[in-house]
Amino acid sequence: MRIITAALAGLAALTATSHAQETPGEALEALYEAISGPVGEARDWEHFRSLFLPGAQMSVVVTAPDGTERVVILTLDDYIERNGSRLAEIGFTETETRRETYLYGGMATILSAYEAIRADTGETIAVGVNSLTILNDEGTWKIASIAWRAADEAWPVERAFEAAE
Repeated sequence: MRIITAALAGLAALTATSHAQETPGEALEALYEAISGPVGEARDWEHFRSLFLPGAQMSVVVTAPDGTERVVILTLDDYIERNGSRLAEIGFTETETRRETYLYGGMATILSAYEAIRADTGETIAVGVNSLTILNDEGTWKIASIAWRAADEAWPVERAFEAAE
């Protein structure tokens, strides 16, 4: 009986930490939670990976001082390798400031404005917009791709939410 009780307790703990995202918004919120945390706290990168579909892609638009843009494409492992220790070192919280969701069956596109703050200094280090494609895979919403761009004078956050012409 003790073995069964211990097994059920372990299963309950596993379920609590790997909650299935039942809406596209929950998938996005879980992503923000996964990368955010206080100084010195390692992120749960296995949980982070579980939020994405296999082969998911991350892309960032990087703007040079002269205004030219280029795209850097990352795998999940690239992102973790480039940012994992730094996020824990400085503490980092990315919070959503605005969202628009477009839903079509099991497909969602979300524009999510964000603000990133260093926990060690309280300094805002970035504002910008994330664009996510989130798909429903057998009842769980998973991220297929995320692209982001930091805001600047030419591209303030508000422009992402203007109606396309």
